[in-house]
Amino acid sequence: MESFNILLLTVAVTVQVTSHDSTGEPPVQISKPKVTLNPSHAVLYSTETVTLHCEVPEALSGLQYDWYKNSADLSEHQPSITARGSGKYECKAKKGTSESEISASYTLTLQDPPKAKLTVDPKWTEFFPSENIELKCEIEGGSSGWTFEWIKDTWTSEGDSVRAITVKHPDSGKYSCRGKLKNRQVTTQQSNAFQLNVKDLPEPKIQSDWTEAFPGEKVYLECVIQGVSENWNYMWFKDSRRIVSSDETNINTLTLSVKSSHHGAYECQGELQGRKVSTARSTQHLLTVHELPQLKLSIESQWNMFYPTEKVTLKCSIDEESNKWGYEWFKNGGLLKKDKDISFSGNTLSISSAKAGHSGQYTCRGKHLTRTLVTTRETEAVQLRIQDIKPKPTITKHKWFELFYTEERVQLHCNMPGVGWEYHWYKGSTLRITHPELTIDAVSLSDSGNYHCKAQRGDFSVDSETLQVRVQKPPQPHIQSDWTEAFPGEKVSLQCVIRDVSENWNYTWFKDSSKIDSRAETNIKGNNLTLSVKSSHHGAYECQAELQERNVSTVRSKQHLLTVHGSQPTILLQQDPSHAEIYTGEQVKLTCSIQEKTSKWQYFWQIDSQQVSTVNNPIYTIQNATLSQKGNYTCQVRRGEMTYAKSTILTIREPPKANMSIESQWNMFYPTEKVTLKCSVDEESNKWGYEWFKNGGSLKDDKDISVSRNTLSISSAKVGHSGQYTCRGKHLARTLVTTTRETEAVQLRIQDIKPKPNITKHVWFELFYAEEKVQLKCNMTGVGWEYHWYKGSTLRITHPELTIDAVSLSDRGNYHCKAKRGDFSVDSETLQVRVQKPPQPHIQSDWTEAFPGEKVSLQCVIRDVSENWNYTWFKDSSKIDSRAETNIQGNNLTLSVKSSHHGAYECQAELQERNVSTVRSKQHFLTVHGSQPTILLQQDPSHPEMYNGEQVNLTCSIQEKTSKWQYFWQRDSQQVNTVNNPIYTIQNATFSQKGNYTCQVRRGEMTYAKSTILTIREPPQPHIQSDWTEAFPGEKVSLQCVIRDVSENWNYTWFKDSSKIDSRAETNIQGNNLTLSVKSSHHGAYECQAELQERNVSTVRSKQHFLTVHGSQPTILLQQDPSHPEIYTGEQVKLTCSIQEKTSKWQYFWQIDSQQVSTVNNTTIYTIQNATLSQKGNYTCQVRRGEMTYANSTILTIREPPKANMSIESQWNMFYPTEKVTLKCSVDEESNKWGYEWFKNGGSLKDDKGISVSRNTLSISSAKVGHSGQYTCRGKHLTRTLVTTRETEAVQLRIQDIKPKPNITKHVWFELFYTEERVQLKCNMTGVGWEYHWYKGSTLRITHPKLTIDAVSLSDSGNYHCKAKRGDFSVDSETLQVRVQKPPQPHIQSDWTEAFHGEKVSLQCVIQDVSENWNYTWFKDSSKIISRAETNIKGNNLTLSVKSSHHGAYECQAELQERNVSTVRSTQHLLTVHEPPKPNLSIESQWNMFYPTEKVTLKCSVDEESNKWGYEWFKNGGSLKKVEDISFSGNTLSISSAKAGHSGQYTCRGKHLTRTLVTTRETEAVQLRIKDITPKPIIKKHEWFELFYTEERVKFDCNMSGVGWEYHWHKAAKPLIKNSEFTIDAVSLTDTGDYHCKAQRGDFSVDSETLQVRVQARPPAFLSLKTELIDIMTGDVTLRCNISDGRQWNYTWFMNGQQLNGSSDVLKVTGNEETIKSEFKCKGINTERPLYSALSDGFVANNIIFKRKILLAISGCLVCCIFILIIGCIILKITHKPEVKETPEDLFFSMTDSKNQIISPMKEYMDNRQTELEESQGKAELISDCASAVHEDSVIKESQEKAELISDCASAVHEDSVIKESQEKAELISDCASAVHEDSVIKEEDTSATVANGLTSFKGL
Repeated sequence: MESFNILLLTVAVTVQVTSHDSTGEPPVQISKPKVTLNPSHAVLYSTETVTLHCEVPEALSGLQYDWYKNSADLSEHQPSITARGSGKYECKAKKGTSESEISASYTLTLQDPPKAKLTVDPKWTEFFPSENIELKCEIEGGSSGWTFEWIKDTWTSEGDSVRAITVKHPDSGKYSCRGKLKNRQVTTQQSNAFQLNVKDLPEPKIQSDWTEAFPGEKVYLECVIQGVSENWNYMWFKDSRRIVSSDETNINTLTLSVKSSHHGAYECQGELQGRKVSTARSTQHLLTVHELPQLKLSIESQWNMFYPTEKVTLKCSIDEESNKWGYEWFKNGGLLKKDKDISFSGNTLSISSAKAGHSGQYTCRGKHLTRTLVTTRETEAVQLRIQDIKPKPTITKHKWFELFYTEERVQLHCNMPGVGWEYHWYKGSTLRITHPELTIDAVSLSDSGNYHCKAQRGDFSVDSETLQVRVQKPPQPHIQSDWTEAFPGEKVSLQCVIRDVSENWNYTWFKDSSKIDSRAETNIKGNNLTLSVKSSHHGAYECQAELQERNVSTVRSKQHLLTVHGSQPTILLQQDPSHAEIYTGEQVKLTCSIQEKTSKWQYFWQIDSQQVSTVNNPIYTIQNATLSQKGNYTCQVRRGEMTYAKSTILTIREPPKANMSIESQWNMFYPTEKVTLKCSVDEESNKWGYEWFKNGGSLKDDKDISVSRNTLSISSAKVGHSGQYTCRGKHLARTLVTTTRETEAVQLRIQDIKPKPNITKHVWFELFYAEEKVQLKCNMTGVGWEYHWYKGSTLRITHPELTIDAVSLSDRGNYHCKAKRGDFSVDSETLQVRVQKPPQPHIQSDWTEAFPGEKVSLQCVIRDVSENWNYTWFKDSSKIDSRAETNIQGNNLTLSVKSSHHGAYECQAELQERNVSTVRSKQHFLTVHGSQPTILLQQDPSHPEMYNGEQVNLTCSIQEKTSKWQYFWQRDSQQVNTVNNPIYTIQNATFSQKGNYTCQVRRGEMTYAKSTILTIREPPQPHIQSDWTEAFPGEKVSLQCVIRDVSENWNYTWFKDSSKIDSRAETNIQGNNLTLSVKSSHHGAYECQAELQERNVSTVRSKQHFLTVHGSQPTILLQQDPSHPEIYTGEQVKLTCSIQEKTSKWQYFWQIDSQQVSTVNNTTIYTIQNATLSQKGNYTCQVRRGEMTYANSTILTIREPPKANMSIESQWNMFYPTEKVTLKCSVDEESNKWGYEWFKNGGSLKDDKGISVSRNTLSISSAKVGHSGQYTCRGKHLTRTLVTTRETEAVQLRIQDIKPKPNITKHVWFELFYTEERVQLKCNMTGVGWEYHWYKGSTLRITHPKLTIDAVSLSDSGNYHCKAKRGDFSVDSETLQVRVQKPPQPHIQSDWTEAFHGEKVSLQCVIQDVSENWNYTWFKDSSKIISRAETNIKGNNLTLSVKSSHHGAYECQAELQERNVSTVRSTQHLLTVHEPPKPNLSIESQWNMFYPTEKVTLKCSVDEESNKWGYEWFKNGGSLKKVEDISFSGNTLSISSAKAGHSGQYTCRGKHLTRTLVTTRETEAVQLRIKDITPKPIIKKHEWFELFYTEERVKFDCNMSGVGWEYHWHKAAKPLIKNSEFTIDAVSLTDTGDYHCKAQRGDFSVDSETLQVRVQARPPAFLSLKTELIDIMTGDVTLRCNISDGRQWNYTWFMNGQQLNGSSDVLKVTGNEETIKSEFKCKGINTERPLYSALSDGFVANNIIFKRKILLAISGCLVCCIFILIIGCIILKITHKPEVKETPEDLFFSMTDSKNQIISPMKEYMDNRQTELEESQGKAELISDCASAVHEDSVIKESQEKAELISDCASAVHEDSVIKESQEKAELISDCASAVHEDSVIKEEDTSATVANGLTSFKGL
């Protein structure tokens, strides 16, 4: 199509040229043209536009031109062209056939522009805000004649070669520059780039772990500036004040020696070295300086006096976080250390076991855990007191008896001195209660036992003495009497007996639980009750005893039932079997009995009044029943003259008829189908079994046929199963009974072929489209089929028909149906369903746009589908009807275009004869244009005015997307170009070329045109506009160079005082603006000149503009009127802004929160007439002049007057007369600034004596109807009188004129309720806010609208009413009575308590004295019993045909008809159905292996009452008989002396003693093993010596193989202890002897071998007094210790039992007040056995020192005698021997002598019997031991202890075999007793010679 258009255009041009040539215009002479250049600069650059002109000397019109470069045709035909680079240019002119010569060549040379270079000072890579930077742009070859462009990222501006920047964040970016030649379109290449990075000053941060400190600590704070490597100087501030001197600027660490004054907020600041840059201050670091905390010491208990072993806890608490402190503890001023009883944990000191030594004053102090130098002061002292004696709790008894009866009260009280005790009562070791009192309100048998109380506080406890409580049940009386039944008039005597009790009892009698009073017919004497019988005496009698003077009653006795018969006996006539109907041929018995237990009755029988038997027999038997024997049978009973009768109907009938049926709707079956036949009997089916027959004979066995009760099943039918089937019934329990006949035959048919289901298709297609309906039907011959449809193997539906109403692609697949009945099924053939979506059509057409009147054709196409389709068309979703302008033929749509046809077209197809439609096609858009095309005529460049010499292009285009248009141009209606060119170019504009230019466009016959005005003019003159004629230094002054009526972009140059101004920081030139950062040097005259950007056009300079520069900045004043800190909405407020200095031309601007609110200049007053919330904020007055802005701010707070709220001070707004009403008006701020105004029904509230107002409260003291209405209020400011709140929302107050009463609603009401029934009452009162109180009588029950007693009790009986209350107002309802009683309790009457299988047991449920209708329910073991044959329930009777399952506890319960009231269940009636119990066999010992002669006992036990069972014994499977060593006793087998032959397997079984045929099974066998050899016990010795020394340890172990042994130790024949171990911790001489152990279990024992123990006394230590002269002089004493066994000994000395230092045999004792009264002893120490000797006798200096002092005093008087005495003393010492006995007058005597001073019977005895003592050394040792024992027990003070010692001495004498005569033994015992007595006297009276001489021993005698 495009090539065709070009061909047409060529033809048209050719025709036109031909036409032109045919005009015959004559040729013209054209001179040789000349090529000229514009501009004509010396150097031209390749980047600028160079225009070449072809100038012809003549002024010829209509010339055309040809241009050449380097002789090549440039195809340019204009008089002027733009040069295309360096080269030789030529041109020629032509007109028609005439043309000129080619011009002379013009050589054009174009150079590349020079390069620009960018330098930066300073050369940093990163800058901080407010730093200065200077950028300099330099051009190779010099910058003269060049202007500069600065490029920042994508932004370009002009300026000087140097650009100074005071850095801000927006200045970040990539900077470069380039030069631009003045007045020419020449620019250099862009310079190198410099990236200016402006970043935020880093924020310093204080790093320190110290946020808190205590005085004296060292704290370090470090100032850190992260991420910056420069060097910084640091400054520190505390609470915003500088704290570090200037010469320490480089210190980034601050060190504090903490004082209290150092508490505060610390900041630091960094200053960059070498650059005037400072960071902001760091965030504050708060350092808290704490005062040392106060500690408090406390004892963690209520008491501060403690007992030994009690735990004590002291707690040191601190007034801050305790987990930061440790603690130090002090006692009595000294540091307390940890020991075994004292431990420390946290702030706690624990004494685990207190001692008296722990008493004292305790203090503590805190020590910081992490700051080890920080400690607190010590606390005040706490006194701790520890007692040295542990007391015991005291038990107080209240009303105590040696024997308590159950239910009596036992009360004990435990007490312990001191406070804080918790008392725990124990029974044995079991805790009973924690309380000072133990009260058992109703003591029981389980309360018997030993009781004690434990007093405890903390972990410390003390037990009291033990107290025994003995408890037994009160005895149960029983009634003795032979009377169980009687008739009126008889005398009946009953006795109440309590066995084995001697107390005095009072007796009470009861009949049917009611107490019996003593009267004529019921006489009570003592424990006897005598009845004169009446019919009312029938009942159950009980007695009860009460112990006199104690609140103890026995339980009642068991009931004694006395039956008082009526006027005649009750005859019982029973049928056996008890079937309601007897079948013919059965046996039946009729039994006649009298219910009352009486005797001597005669029995006679009648049928229908005819006598049938005269024999006195209570049983009448019919052996083989016939129909003729049915009838009314009568039993007559006679006694004497009295005859009574009872009748019963005997029904005899034929057995029932049997029926047979097939259990399906069909009787024809297919192979493998399941067939079920059912045989039924016309009565209870569970009583009948069935017999089956086929074709007249009994049914034979078949693996496919099974019979279950009344059902015959054929699991898989075969043809052979066809035939006639019959059945008959056979009674299960009555085995002789069968149905009379077989059933009628049922014909069963089994087919031999299995058919398939048939599928019927409805409206079928080989291919379905989605949403079509698919319908299939499945059919199978016969009935009873169920049809299942499957897709593949998935079940779809169970139905004969499968219908898919709207088929989808997911429904594609293979379908079949399954016909099924019962377990039999058959599958149909498979049917395939194919589904696809309907195809989508699409529209084919080349038309997408058109103009009205054109013909447009659209076609709807469906690919690859052959069906017949009907087509529908849509425009903008609306259906199109076929008409003249929208013609539809088949699938074509033809449009005769109108503007209404503009839109989106769709088509849709519908399949003929099927309800299938495609989706719509995609939209096809058709654009219908207006009546003509829209012509766009554009000028390039688009300047509104062109200046002389410029080039301009006019471009013509059509806005709509169309084609095939031709273009023609006219100027002022004259054709200027006939070429089909949409662009018209003017190369070098002249003033003559301005005018109206028209573009014509044509297509076919249609021609359209569009015109534009082209304006060409001279460059304009600029002038300076500015209001600035004066300024202050620092102000920004702006001068604007304005070219009026011109909108082009100009570059501007500024001059001051005729000198050019360069753009820099203080003289910034941006566009046509000159901005001065005013300095005093800026005073002067300013001019400007403009150059048109990208156009070579410059203006002349402007006229001069003068600027005067003043001094410093103005002062701004900002005031608020009124000056309240808060303005309420609606108030007027004025803000006034003024300048103190007198200057002019200031502009005033107002801002709220930095948002401009007024743009009017010189608005010095900002008035808010009616303040609103939106007008609050930070108001700023900005005053501006030029670039300088000064501001002052103030906060204006505006708020709503507070909201008034009004409320009724209650939940309700409807009130009743006299009720109190309170209304409250509240304001949401300080209430003391507000008053309140009240309104009612829209008007001010009038005076009313019932209404009072107090500040914000309106009170109506007693409401009336007239007070009703709508109330409002509002707040009124007390000082700003025009300020009021809004009125509150109205509150409606309603006052009723009548006082109502609460209404009670009853739910399901009865005059009498039974307990546990639900009583529900509801109280209601009109209105809201009521609180409902329910009262029973005057007692409040509940506060709730409803009173619900879910389970009413007897205590709930009474009168009820409800009170409705709100506030102080209340109203009572009417009273309602509720009557309640317990449901009666039934009881079971029966003599049956146990039974065996087959017995008949009858139980009766009885409710006494109740007339309502009750339904009875029976329970066994709490499970409900259903009435059936073996558990027959009629009325209140239950009859059991006993089975083992009937064993259990029976209860009955009655339910009141038509009410949900049930009695409690009766007391259980236990019926025991016996199974023989299981016996158990056991050996009555822990062991099953025995030794010869040992006794063996086997026990056979039965798990029930053993007294009802005997036992049979078996050994190795055979019966065991009684033999010599084997005996039987009850359930025990005893072997008196075991032998090996008794080994074997033993079993037993139980045999009932009264029911002799009842035996249990045998037990499991028990293996008995008897050894044939008896071993001996083995003795193990520990640390054994052939000879032991006294006080050494002797230890033996005894062991015997086997278990169950007890070990007995014997010395010779004397038993010692019972234990496997025998230990003598300190052996003595008396322990010498032979020892053995005896192992024993039961009566069997074995002795071990004998072991000899030999004991020898330790060598004695002798203490003697050494008398030396120096001792006499100084008063000291020298003692010597000696052991004479020939070995080397070390010695240990003791003073008053305390060991002394030293190991010498000599002890020097300094005589002083302490030592002369002390007792000294010694003993020897050795390294070989014996390791130590016996302890010596004691020595007390006492009177020896005193006598020595007397001697010295006398010798001082008698000098001469002294010498003699000294010589005598020396001689005495030399000649002194221990054995010297008689020196009574010597003042200096030995220890041995002093012993002889004690003249005692023992000594005399020893002197007189010296020869006898020598004969028996053993006797002497025995006497010595006895005397030593008397000495060593010197602290014995009581006669009891002396007596024991005497007894021991006597025993010792007795054991000595040497003493042979009884007289001598008696004397020795007497002497020993005398010695003990004298020793006591010596100690107590200090008068004997022993004490005088410092002796306490008899050992030297």
